[in-house]
Amino acid sequence: MSAHDPLAGRQILVLSSVEWNAAWQRHQIFAVQWAAAGHEVYFVENTGFRAPSLRDAARVGRKLAGLARGKHKTLAPVPKGIHVVNPAVLPPTGPLRRVNEHLFLPRLSAKLHRLGLKPGAVAIAYLPTVTTLGLLDLLKPAVTVYDCVDNFHGHPAKPRDLAKTENELMRRSSLVATTSSTLRDDKQPHHANVIQFHHGVASDFFLGGTPRPYYRRFCYFGTLRGEIDYAPIKALAEAGFSVELIGPVRHTPPPLPKTVTLRGAVTPEQLAKSLNHFDALILPYVNDEYNRGILPAKIYECLATGKPVLASPLPALADFHEHLYLCRTPTEWVETAKALPDTESPTRRAARVRLAAEHTHEKAFARLKSAISSCLPHSHGR
Repeated sequence: MSAHDPLAGRQILVLSSVEWNAAWQRHQIFAVQWAAAGHEVYFVENTGFRAPSLRDAARVGRKLAGLARGKHKTLAPVPKGIHVVNPAVLPPTGPLRRVNEHLFLPRLSAKLHRLGLKPGAVAIAYLPTVTTLGLLDLLKPAVTVYDCVDNFHGHPAKPRDLAKTENELMRRSSLVATTSSTLRDDKQPHHANVIQFHHGVASDFFLGGTPRPYYRRFCYFGTLRGEIDYAPIKALAEAGFSVELIGPVRHTPPPLPKTVTLRGAVTPEQLAKSLNHFDALILPYVNDEYNRGILPAKIYECLATGKPVLASPLPALADFHEHLYLCRTPTEWVETAKALPDTESPTRRAARVRLAAEHTHEKAFARLKSAISSCLPHSHGR
C-alpha cells in the first residue's frame, strides 16, 4: 500500500451481526479481502440485537461452549491476519445493558487490546444497538462505517429505542453503506454520505454450462431461518420436483415432503461445486416488513451460475426482474418451474452471467476501500 494511502497500516474492526461460520456473507467476504490487502482484521461476532428465544437455544449453546473452552472454535477456516472474537456480552435489551456497560464491554475491549487492536482503526458496524455504541466509545476508531444489511425497523422483536440508537450510530459514522436500493432510500434522508453496493461474487461461482432440456432439481442455499417462505418449497416438492436446502439451520423448518432434502452447511469452497448438480436455484422469502429491505446476499452468486433463478418478489429484487423469475404464489412457482424448458435460452443464461461478472468481490471491495479512504485525511503517515 502506498505511503499516501490513508488506509495504509490501518487495522480493521468488524462489529458483525453474524458468526464466523459456513454461511459466508458480506461480513466475512470483506474481512477476507481486507486481510488479503495486508490489513490486520479483528472480527467480533454477533453481539445481539434482541432477547434470545427458544429457537435460538442451539446457537446460544454453541456460543457458550466456545466461551467455556476459552479458545474459540469456528465452523469455517479463518485466514491469516484475521482475529475472530466470540464476544461474552448479554443481549442489548432492558437492564442487561447496564451489566454490559459496566462489566462485559470493558472486558471485551480489554481482550481486543490484548490481541493487538489499537485506537485509530477503521470500524465497520453492522448492528445499530447500544452495545455497538458502547464498544465504539471504548475502542476509539478513526472512522466508523455503518454497513446496513437489514431492515431492522421491520424486525418484530426490535429494541424499543432502535430509532434512537441507529440515528446515533449514523451520526458517528462517516459513511453509511447499504446492500439494497430500498435500504438506501430509507437512510438517505438521515445521512449525507450513503452508498449502495453489493459484496458481489467470487470467481469460482462462474460455472459455465448450457441450458438443460429438463429442470427437475432445485436448490436453495443459505441459512435456514424464519424469513424463508416454505410454501413454494412444499408446492414444488408436491408437484414432483426435487428440492435441496443447503446451509446451517438457525430456525427449524416446518414439516416438508420427503422429496425436500436438508443438506446442512458446506464450506464456501464446496458450495460452488455442489451447485453444479442442480438445474435451477430458488430464493423463497416471506413477504413481510423485515424482508422489505433485503437484497439476498447470494443474488450475484445465483446469477453467476447461469442457472435460472426463481424468487419471491421482494422490493429490492425489482431491479433484477429481467434476470429472475419472480413468483408470487405457490401455484405460480410450480407453473414457472414447469415452463422452464420453454422459457430458458442461452441468451438469458449469458445475460445473468454477464451481470454477475460486473459485480465480483474484487470490484465491490475496491469501491468500499475508495469510499472509506475518502473519509480519512490523506497524509504521508499515520
